Amino acid sequence: MTAIPFWDTELHAGLQPVDLTRHIGGIADLIELSFAADMDAGGRSVIREMRFVSHLGWALPVLNGLGLAQYPWLQGFVWVEEGKVVGCVNTQPAANQAATWLIANVAVHPRFRRQGIALAMMKATLDLIRRRGGTTALLQVDDDNVAAVQLYDRMGFRRVATRTAWFRPASVPLPEWPPTDLEIRRRRPHEWAEEMTLAQRVRPEGFLWNQALRAADFHPSLSLALERWLAAQTEEHWVAEDPLSHRWAGSLIVRINYPDGDRLILCAHPDYQGRVEKPLLAEGLHRVAQRPWLTRIEHPTEDAAADKVLREYRFEPGRILRWLSLTLRQAGP
Repeated sequence: MTAIPFWDTELHAGLQPVDLTRHIGGIADLIELSFAADMDAGGRSVIREMRFVSHLGWALPVLNGLGLAQYPWLQGFVWVEEGKVVGCVNTQPAANQAATWLIANVAVHPRFRRQGIALAMMKATLDLIRRRGGTTALLQVDDDNVAAVQLYDRMGFRRVATRTAWFRPASVPLPEWPPTDLEIRRRRPHEWAEEMTLAQRVRPEGFLWNQALRAADFHPSLSLALERWLAAQTEEHWVAEDPLSHRWAGSLIVRINYPDGDRLILCAHPDYQGRVEKPLLAEGLHRVAQRPWLTRIEHPTEDAAADKVLREYRFEPGRILRWLSLTLRQAGP
């Protein structure tokens, strides 16, 4: 079975719904071309997988439906010119948010930009979401992508959050333990709801752009815990507690051996900002130790106290991403 290649001249020109049997190879090439500079190992792995499944041809939708091929972005639109996929937008329902849809892989080939292609694909995608009963659309965009930010602003998207991706090289020595009047300890299993309450207060938009906060982030099910154990993944939850008032000053999730590397997730109570970041992040870095890969953290861009500590601990800022949301008006009868 031979997949239809990126350069197939039989593709019709203009806007059309995504057909994975014909378009997935071209979408992979376009995504790599558009986002290569910011693509991490996980992103490159997805591109390789897309190219592999492009050779499945007509069998791809069947295998995907049976769970034997993993490519969730089945819906959306492409734009074809000169027999090539020169624009794409993918969409899918959010996993744990009713009537919420995700939009990703918004890309237009450099030769065909500023011709209204992105706008046409986005309008068609939003109409598709409405027809499927969606009431909210979510996406993320690089903060310095001025053209895309302006497009989404004109379409009515509002900013939900701005996140900076920080990276700490493996070669950097571990920080010394800072002095603190807070008690840094492991979170007790029964305290998961208290940790979730803190996260809902300081990170109500969630830890990921495409996923709302959920109980499983703090109190995983037995099946999820077993899945992590089989994958040699470790997740630790740490708490900074005020010993005088017994209030929580902050929390830190330490995720080790996850597919995209080791990650830290920091939540600081507003009353303790400037006091809690150093001891919690020091604890997390010592738990991760000096691994042969980067340590990552995505954190609110506007948090000056955390920014100062991250720089002191030799984290380097990377991409700044805007999380955007659009409330969709349903078509009348």
